[in-house]
Amino acid sequence: MVVGALALLAWPHGGDGGGGGPLNAIAAAAEKTQQEPGGRALMHAIATVPGKSEPITMTGTMVYDADGRTQSVITVPHTVKGDSMTLESVSDGTTVYMHSDQFGSLPGGAKWMMLDFSFGDDVHSPVPANVDAKGELALLEAAGDDVRKLGKEDVRGVPTTHYSGTVSPADQTEQLHKEGADTVASIAEKDGSPLRVEAWIDAEGLVRRMRLVHEASGDGRGAIDMRMDFIDLGIEPEIEVPNSSEVFDATEMAQEKLGLSDDG
Repeated sequence: MVVGALALLAWPHGGDGGGGGPLNAIAAAAEKTQQEPGGRALMHAIATVPGKSEPITMTGTMVYDADGRTQSVITVPHTVKGDSMTLESVSDGTTVYMHSDQFGSLPGGAKWMMLDFSFGDDVHSPVPANVDAKGELALLEAAGDDVRKLGKEDVRGVPTTHYSGTVSPADQTEQLHKEGADTVASIAEKDGSPLRVEAWIDAEGLVRRMRLVHEASGDGRGAIDMRMDFIDLGIEPEIEVPNSSEVFDATEMAQEKLGLSDDG
């Protein structure tokens, strides 16, 4: 999910210098990191599913470019059904292309399933299930005024300063509206919960690690704790979407199944 970018705040270094103080540290570093031509990220997440005693663990690698396209491979050793799954995905704006052996045979011999999560402005579309490294970085920009410095830590051999803060449902909604993602913003406004964010920022003001935590709510929704380590910042990867001849568009099918079709 990609939320709108804020103006670059005055925070040229990862420490206390620069006059911004820890209040601006996370937002400034997130914006500056997104200005890099591209990068690579390593992801680890633990999701708690209502009704299931064991949490679901996900690991993945992903690469993203300056235009916001993301290519990733995510592995789930144990799904809700108890088996394992590997999911390859390419995201381009609101369009996500996915490939997995779990899909079985797709119509027309297609190798990729496509979903367009725009669904129109008058429909409450679900948040895409794929992980968007650059989009998640943008979420850090909405960190509120409770940002605090936790100390100095090394991340994969790089000295960093560790910060923590929160993003309120209202701020999540505002950022989504700024990006033009009004349908997803409607869901955040109605059902959103505070998002705890952490960022590990190096001496150049770049995010080297981030953590997003959605706590479980009392209404039966699950929780997720996701961490991303950013490496190879500054690379310029070439990310190509699958050829249309290899793609099955499952958008309409998904809308109907979720009761989101125009006549649903």
